[in-house]
Amino acid sequence: MNDLMVEEKIIQNEVDSPVQPYSYKNHPIYDKPFKPAWWLHSRHLQCIWPTYFRKNKTLKTRHERFELIDGDFIDAEWVGPKSGPIVVVLHGLEGSIESTYANAILHAIEKTGWRALFIHFRNCSTSRNRLDRFYHIGDTGDIMNVLSIIRNREPSVPLAGVGFSLGGNVLLKWLGEMKQNCPLVAGAAISVPFKLAVASEMTTKGIAKYYQNMLLHAMKKAIHKKFHDRKHPPIDLAKAMQASTFRDFDDAVTAPLHGFNDAGEYYQKSSSCYYISGIRKPTLVISALDDPLVPPEAIPARSEFSDSTTVEIHPRGGHIGFVGGNIPGLAEYWLEDRIIHYLKNFLPYKHQ
Repeated sequence: MNDLMVEEKIIQNEVDSPVQPYSYKNHPIYDKPFKPAWWLHSRHLQCIWPTYFRKNKTLKTRHERFELIDGDFIDAEWVGPKSGPIVVVLHGLEGSIESTYANAILHAIEKTGWRALFIHFRNCSTSRNRLDRFYHIGDTGDIMNVLSIIRNREPSVPLAGVGFSLGGNVLLKWLGEMKQNCPLVAGAAISVPFKLAVASEMTTKGIAKYYQNMLLHAMKKAIHKKFHDRKHPPIDLAKAMQASTFRDFDDAVTAPLHGFNDAGEYYQKSSSCYYISGIRKPTLVISALDDPLVPPEAIPARSEFSDSTTVEIHPRGGHIGFVGGNIPGLAEYWLEDRIIHYLKNFLPYKHQ
């Protein structure tokens, strides 16, 4: 029996139980529960299908470069109307506006009549950032800087945030740090690796190593692009290129570039699980127990979340997957509908 068959047998025993989400106060639980496509029952197929078979929609974007207080910049793209509520979208590790999940939620936000602001983390746009530092899973300074600029420009505009994976961790950590002072009226975080040490360890085992290797390849490429022409780069570039795990990479790159002693300290200070109890703004959290990058033990207990948080832990869905549909090849994408439905409780929209 190969690794994939073993993994699927184990995960089936772990997650074949009905989801028991709980809701914050008067916010109704979504009346269209996620039902995975029977022909995409595997957690890996849930991840692979939208990435390779879902076509991106054409989006009309408006570029804006936000100048940051440290002298660097953030490249962002506006989608939708030029006025009205704003939903900020934060991507996952090595993601961009071309990522399938990003394209899908941006289209859904635009269709609802809201403005979407897609933020490229540093060095994730087509431009190389000015400073040596990169982006990381616990960095909430840039999102706060950008939203401060927007708030100063439009003092009364309703703001919400949506984060995927790494971006979801950033969003939850920031919501917890800011508590009631957070300028967002609501947020949604999808497939978040709440406990980074646990999640990083998972990717060293079994078929999860394939995801790790794919992402590490992209991360190494980005680091090489940024520092290859530097005579004295701020990190040991050879060590970075030799990294075989996320922890190796974070020890060689992320920690020294951002002031952490090592990967252990980086994970400890950046994991959103230590901040979620402080969230005071309505927030939706969606995870799957069969996520190939975030094991069940990396998902906090419901008691660890604040009362402001609606938590939905689904038995299946993979990592930013959540693909349904009864007919093979005709996928139904549940995730963005669920996010929009939730945000409609807090942002004004035109009834259609």
